[in-house]
Amino acid sequence: MKIRVGMGYDVHKLVEGRNLFLGGIKIDHTMGLLGHSDADVLIHAICDALLGAANMRDIGYHFPDTSADTLNVDSKILLRKVVELIATKGYRVGNIDATICAERPKINPHVPQMKACLAQVIGIDEDEISIKATTTEKLGFTGRQEGMSAYAVALIEKG
Repeated sequence: MKIRVGMGYDVHKLVEGRNLFLGGIKIDHTMGLLGHSDADVLIHAICDALLGAANMRDIGYHFPDTSADTLNVDSKILLRKVVELIATKGYRVGNIDATICAERPKINPHVPQMKACLAQVIGIDEDEISIKATTTEKLGFTGRQEGMSAYAVALIEKG
């Protein structure tokens, strides 16, 4: 069996007047993430990790923010397409380990629902997805609640 590992990172600005989507679910919050799509920072980091592991560039290459096709798109659709893209090279997702960096809202209560959602979209067991949350102790843009970031590592397998 051949295995490969990829790493992904994404960041989006927090703004008023947008819904907050993380890990494929809507989370009640006073602000949402700004982006061309729904700006799901966690899914975007996972997509980049998967694409990187398969040596298939990044999410912006496959789904540019200049495309009308991806304007306000649900990031779960992008993730499903990424899983299909890596499958064209014979890979399937082994596991994902991700971290969301945010001061507010508290992420931990939403982790089980995010894991269930992502597992369904990717087609793997929930136990193969780890989602953690941290703050930056009020430091930087995250600490000032100007944005959120996410990191993801993915293992993909072939044959």
